[in-house]
Amino acid sequence: MPSTPTRPCTCAALRRLTRQVSTVYDHHLAPAGLKTSQYSLLMHLDADGVGLTTLARRTGTDRTTLTRNLAVLERAGWVAIGRADDARQRLIRLTEAGAAKRRATYPYWRQAQDLIEATLSEASVTALHAGIDAALKRLRPLIPAN
Repeated sequence: MPSTPTRPCTCAALRRLTRQVSTVYDHHLAPAGLKTSQYSLLMHLDADGVGLTTLARRTGTDRTTLTRNLAVLERAGWVAIGRADDARQRLIRLTEAGAAKRRATYPYWRQAQDLIEATLSEASVTALHAGIDAALKRLRPLIPAN
C-alpha cells in the first residue's frame, strides 16, 4: 500500500486552481464566442506573424495542442497560417478579422480579470503572478525539448 504524502500534491492543487480560474474567464468570454485558450492565442499574435515554435514557447503549449487550437482560429478566419522564409517553418499571423475579434472580446476579458482581482485582491494577484513567474523560470530546465 502506498504511503500517504506529507504534503499535498502541487500538481493537483495547481490544476484545481487553474480549472476554477479558467471557468471564470470562460464564463465571461462565452458571450464573445471564445474560450480563454483561444483569446490567449489571439493576444500572442500580430499581423507580422510568429513562428509556430516561438509561439509554442511563448504560450507554454506543446506544438500538437497549439496546432489543434490554431486550426479552430484559422477556420474562423482570425489567424492565417502560412510558410515562413524557411519552408520548414510555419508562420502564424493575426488577420484583420482576428484583430477585430480580439478588440471586441477585450471588455469581456477585462470583466473576468477585474472580478478575479476583486475576489483575490490586487496584492494577492500581483504576488501570485510573481510566484508563477519565478516558478516558471526555475522549472524551465526540467522541461524536455518538444
